[in-house]
Amino acid sequence: MFYSLLLPVTSYLAGKSLFNSKWHGLMLAAAVTMMPFVSMISGIGYTSAGLFVLMLLTIYGVCQGRWWTWITFGLAITTKPFALALLPILWIKRSTGGSLIKRNRYILLGLLIPAAYVIIQYIQAGHVTVGVHPELNEATVWQGPVKILLNLAYALQILFSVHNYHYPNPGGTGHENLIHTTPVLIFLGLFALFSYKKYFDDKKLPIALLIGVLICFGLNAIVATMNEYYMQAGVLLLIIASLNALKKHPIWIPIALATLHFQWFYFYLAFSERLMLTEMFFGAVVVVDLLFLGWALVCWRDIEK
Repeated sequence: MFYSLLLPVTSYLAGKSLFNSKWHGLMLAAAVTMMPFVSMISGIGYTSAGLFVLMLLTIYGVCQGRWWTWITFGLAITTKPFALALLPILWIKRSTGGSLIKRNRYILLGLLIPAAYVIIQYIQAGHVTVGVHPELNEATVWQGPVKILLNLAYALQILFSVHNYHYPNPGGTGHENLIHTTPVLIFLGLFALFSYKKYFDDKKLPIALLIGVLICFGLNAIVATMNEYYMQAGVLLLIIASLNALKKHPIWIPIALATLHFQWFYFYLAFSERLMLTEMFFGAVVVVDLLFLGWALVCWRDIEK
């Protein structure tokens, strides 16, 4: 639960630092807080909250030039290799002075952590176990061309629908087979990236975000069945990309917020008994809703325009 408590803070710091705007920080914090399959599921051993905190700290760290950025980056990749999606952001935000190694120290040092993990595991076990799947190793994790195409097609279904089914085994459909945020933010994120001249002053940032999304989804397609838990790095980058569209078109904010409520309903259905959830489970939803109402009242004139 420690990582869950850090999520709103790290989201705010990452959004504020990346766009140099408190508004972006608050909106990112609200969007991530309203993702219970990220924030609430750590209580039963899922790594989503920890992964998000590490990725958000990496974004904040590289924007602020913090020395420890390579550590959070390396740990994020060790948690799930799809965090390599942050590489383009680290590249555009890296220092421009000093030697080649000094300029790219966050990337080079960060990659040493998962490299050391792989080497140590191979020495100890003779192979590299992929996550919690003992049947998968460095030789069997790769997918063939047909499976890659099916995975990529399935990714679109996950990204744009709150309802879903798992195509290899429809009867085994679970919470990992549906988007853990609202498709509204996914749509706005892609729209902002494809119309980047209209929504971004820094033209390097949308390119970095788009390349990061492609890295995450590409890695997921070639090494595993498409799964929302594996797609989370790319989804986070799309949410970040959507912030400028929300800023420019605030009419989408209540629509995004309303559709984010679906996740809490599905999470409650899936885990109410296992986690012994009470009414307090919806406390975060109430807080975010009240903050939105307060913002709407204060900024009503601007919204009306």
